[in-house]
Amino acid sequence: MQSPYDKFLDKLSGSFKGEDPLIYDVLANVFSMRIIGNKTHGDLAEIAITEYINQRVDGYSATHTGKEKFRAKVHEEDIRVTDDKTKEELPISLKTYGYGPLQLSTNKESTMFPYLQKAVGTKTITDPAQIKMILDVSYFVEFNDVNVLPLIYNEKEMEFKVIIFDLGKAYKSVKKIQFFPPRKYGKTKQTHPIYKFFGDKGQYIFEIRYGDAKANALQRGMWTHTENAAPFFNELLSGSYTINESLINLISKVLASKEDKHKEILKLFPKAKKPVI
Repeated sequence: MQSPYDKFLDKLSGSFKGEDPLIYDVLANVFSMRIIGNKTHGDLAEIAITEYINQRVDGYSATHTGKEKFRAKVHEEDIRVTDDKTKEELPISLKTYGYGPLQLSTNKESTMFPYLQKAVGTKTITDPAQIKMILDVSYFVEFNDVNVLPLIYNEKEMEFKVIIFDLGKAYKSVKKIQFFPPRKYGKTKQTHPIYKFFGDKGQYIFEIRYGDAKANALQRGMWTHTENAAPFFNELLSGSYTINESLINLISKVLASKEDKHKEILKLFPKAKKPVI
């Protein structure tokens, strides 16, 4: 039986089809934003995908929640998608990363790593019963409720793909959990301890990085790798892109103009189902 998120992904994938689909331009615009700043594209991707869903995904509407003020997030989310028929809401965490390491969850509560410290310690676990027990605890089971939508780009090759990590397949494939202690590389840099999860023949699947509540978000949570863990991803879309110089120029003009100009420009675009912000 399909989950509500799988049903939404089917509709999203359907919107990628047809003659000259808009999604290629949307993603090219998002990745073009790296010209403005290394982190700018991630924030703007949340707004762009929200607007895209409202325009092009039949039966669904979306709201950008990533920077919503005065709201305590119940879920790890950047976008909230609503099934227009059932009114069911789906929290979605949007990840805009280059090829390679991909953070699936920040695990803000810092529960996964401390649990593994107690359950695994510095050992290597290969017993199927122990592995199942570990993956059946709430910290891992609850991650099923985090709907992750990764937008992956290769800046050198100017290519992109939209992929989904198959968490169910990943959990079922784990045959070994191994602790990796901190190690030094270079003169000053030191890594943090990591628990890595492997499948048959040492196939890398994912890892849990060190990090308590005080740690930088990039030093904690669940991570995987878009290349090394490729068998555990389902691809929804792939393609190439070019930098949209006109868009970058337009943004500079818009920022250096008054609101009446913006209102005139907005008349050129479709009326939104919902305000993005």
